[in-house]
Amino acid sequence: MEEKTKPSAPIDLASLNEKIYDYIKQRIINADYPPGFKLNVREISRDLGVSHTPVKDALFRLAGEDLVEISSRTGTYVKNITEEDIHEILRTRIILETAAVEALAPRISDEELRQLEDLYRQSAALTVDPNNSETYKAFMEYDSRFHLSLFRFAGNNRLMKIYRNLNAHMQFVRFRLMNHAGGKLPTTDREHKVILDALRARDPEKAKQTIRDHLLRIDAACSIHP
Repeated sequence: MEEKTKPSAPIDLASLNEKIYDYIKQRIINADYPPGFKLNVREISRDLGVSHTPVKDALFRLAGEDLVEISSRTGTYVKNITEEDIHEILRTRIILETAAVEALAPRISDEELRQLEDLYRQSAALTVDPNNSETYKAFMEYDSRFHLSLFRFAGNNRLMKIYRNLNAHMQFVRFRLMNHAGGKLPTTDREHKVILDALRARDPEKAKQTIRDHLLRIDAACSIHP
């Protein structure tokens, strides 16, 4: 009797769509697709070896997150960031991050402080060349991990989810800072150290104030009009 051929495993389209979405979003976050960059469906499909449909689906999803603009007349672009966008993003960060450090400061562990200290030291050791975007992207990664760790250690999963959803928009702010302020602000490392000192003292009010001061200084530095 002829042996029946086993059917091939079904293609997990949901997983494929998620991977394509994650790929494009990560390239936006890393500024490989910077603000204003034209996204070509055909080129992305060719690079990933997939059809146009899942790429289009991912772009529509990113448009819903306000990361991409789709126009039938001009095409699809990574969303440009305005001065008002910057203010809104940073003021939202102030609300979220002050809440996180207020919860974290009284009970942060020595191990958590050590991890934050490691991230701070690695970031401070980086020399950012304003003519080399890769050095700035390395700093962006450490900066993002430092602030994300505040939410992870605070243990509020809902707050962390909101912050993660804002992360791509925050990378736009960091990208603006690279273009407008010439790279890492000279005060950033010092301010991260002050935040660490407040957490080490288990002082929630001081931690809230240092986070607020830090983000307001970024807001001022990112202003389109000096």
